[in-house]
Amino acid sequence: MTTDYQKTHFAVIDVTYSYLDDGYTIVATTDVPCHLYCRMTEQPPRQHTLPSSRRGTRFTGDVRFCFTQYEDNDQVEAGDTITHTFVKDNWEVCHDRWFYFVGTIAGLTVVSETCIFKFHFPAPPPPVPDPIQRTIWANPTNRSLWYSSGAWNIAHDTLNGNILDNYDAPWYLIFAGDYLTASYHIYRGVLDFDTDILPDTIKILSAAISIFVESVDPSPFVKPYLYATEGVQSLPPVSTDYGGQLPYTQKLGKIDLSAVTLNAYNDIPLNAAGLALINPRAKTRFCLRGQRDVEDYANVPIYKSYVRFHSQQKGILYRPLLKLNYYPAERPC
Repeated sequence: MTTDYQKTHFAVIDVTYSYLDDGYTIVATTDVPCHLYCRMTEQPPRQHTLPSSRRGTRFTGDVRFCFTQYEDNDQVEAGDTITHTFVKDNWEVCHDRWFYFVGTIAGLTVVSETCIFKFHFPAPPPPVPDPIQRTIWANPTNRSLWYSSGAWNIAHDTLNGNILDNYDAPWYLIFAGDYLTASYHIYRGVLDFDTDILPDTIKILSAAISIFVESVDPSPFVKPYLYATEGVQSLPPVSTDYGGQLPYTQKLGKIDLSAVTLNAYNDIPLNAAGLALINPRAKTRFCLRGQRDVEDYANVPIYKSYVRFHSQQKGILYRPLLKLNYYPAERPC
């Protein structure tokens, strides 16, 4: 049952906001059906006091707030409603506005029980920039670290390996992978890139190590993957880097050696862990290792699963690459 009080008073019990391209929508909810106007000003409300009497005592202490310049905005809905929508267009960003509500019930002006609201229209989110594609060449310190033994555990676990230095000039090849003939041969190809030339705050969307393959020998096609793992080599590499790479077996990306294209660049896409390794504040180092090497899998039958690709010394058209797709530094909102 509607009381006499409800016929002469309303209260706003909720106010919500939503973005427009150049303004805002304000939605107010009231406790009783009524028709509202949003009285709004860009001037901060003025505060003053009025003389009052309390039980026969006169004093100036009643605080009042008033708008000196304002506009009344009619609600979108017709008639008396519980929900009241106000659409404000062309509201300049970073501007403050103050407002309260006045209204009617059944066409009669009624008392508002609401406070003064203040809203700051923030700047819209910055536009999403176009991604940047960039290629970083590997440094001249790329090499093959290798070791050979008749026993898998010795070939795999030895600490002090060998460095294949500028192999087969003028081809300058790097080996990566492993094979078994009379002995096990394991090659760990180490690459480093000057990623410290990148902005500190980039967001990398995708990346790939790209190698120019000269030849490949995966036979038979069992465990044919070549993995990218974290590189911890010295610059330039030293013989103990062979064993230093041993515990770094997290797979950051892979390529199937049975499906590579010869005499062309082949990409090794990096996964999320590989992207996280790219350091815009320092050099980024990778190691390319065969699947058996990473998984520490000794296989007795004779096999070959390795790749030869051109090093930086071969020239600009053949050197290993790090291909990046990223957003530049984001501006603050």
